[in-house]
Amino acid sequence: MLSAAEIVGALEHQTKEERLTVVPWPERDELLRKGETSIDLRLGRWFRSFKQTRTPSVSLVGRIPRDSDEPSETSRTKQHFVPFGSNYVLHPGRFVLGVTLEWLRLPASLSGYVTGKSSLGRHGLVIETAAGIHPQFSGCLTLELANVGEVPLEIYPGMPICQIFLHRTQPGEEREPDRFSGRRKPMLSPPKADETFMRLVDSRPDGA
Repeated sequence: MLSAAEIVGALEHQTKEERLTVVPWPERDELLRKGETSIDLRLGRWFRSFKQTRTPSVSLVGRIPRDSDEPSETSRTKQHFVPFGSNYVLHPGRFVLGVTLEWLRLPASLSGYVTGKSSLGRHGLVIETAAGIHPQFSGCLTLELANVGEVPLEIYPGMPICQIFLHRTQPGEEREPDRFSGRRKPMLSPPKADETFMRLVDSRPDGA
């Protein structure tokens, strides 16, 4: 795990390809003063909520034979823009997609993972983010925000929402661009089809 000094060094690396990019830039003096091993990230202004529809179910395994078409993202969700100074109210038992205010780019030598902030979790706000960030990722991080508490929660664009921890990664072969890279708004991406799963579905039961 990178120390505060190593994080600042990565942010200030002279070589663009090896530089950790975070926009807006984090407060580096504050990071060094506190000696923290993570970078706080803030909540962005775009949200995507889920509509209450009559859709009976949604497949989470990618392509699978069905008689009816899968509902589209626009039919299942609604996009919201919340300006700075306004809030989004997340009610108990509800779930919404958000994004980080910061745009990130990780070099090939770094990977990371994201966690929520315990001060928010104690009030019932759970950041169910896909924690791992692969080398060479670029874009804003999509955050899965859930209220597991008993009262509505007001969340504000610009507030600290999560933190990223960074690790050195042994550079390997050039990776294909991540399908989530480059995004600035929360998107409901369909699950990626798994070839092994599809072979299992297509196989005959033993003894058939």
